[in-house]
Amino acid sequence: MIAILTTNPILARMLTLEAARAEVPVTAPDEARVWLLDLDRPPRPLPQGRNAYVIGFTAEEASPAGADFVLSLPYPSASLQRILKSYFAPQSDLALRHLPGVALVGERRVHLSPAEEKLFALLLENRGQTVPTDTLLAALPTHEARTNVLQVHMYRLRRKLSVGGGSPVRSVRGIGYRLAESF
Repeated sequence: MIAILTTNPILARMLTLEAARAEVPVTAPDEARVWLLDLDRPPRPLPQGRNAYVIGFTAEEASPAGADFVLSLPYPSASLQRILKSYFAPQSDLALRHLPGVALVGERRVHLSPAEEKLFALLLENRGQTVPTDTLLAALPTHEARTNVLQVHMYRLRRKLSVGGGSPVRSVRGIGYRLAESF
């Protein structure tokens, strides 16, 4: 369920249509798992006790704080649909999902660094298959692709994704890394 938080009636209508298109019901902010928040014209006062993933919308050039992910206005409909479908896709309780800047482990949000996010996206895209070290290194910025930088990023990613002491990321000695098919 999503909540639409704006005082702009045109944006509210557009976001309501996007929610219907993604087949996601609109609800009150305290019941929503995702907030669609107009950062330029937010409702006053904002609801307290936020525990939802916040997608912010703004026409400003600077990225304002207060959102997990920001889309500039006019927003790309395909990007919003991709995020909503990814977030609300039917999954098991400990499913792994990827949203911009965040990995979802079940309902737990795990914030990722840009490098961790690229590595996680690659592993998730090739889930159940070993991704070679060279492919993973190529995903990192060139200034980071040095000796043990990949191992450090993978160590941090494993720790962030772990549940009950176990991680879905496995190393395949001498070849690369793999994201477990089931977790």
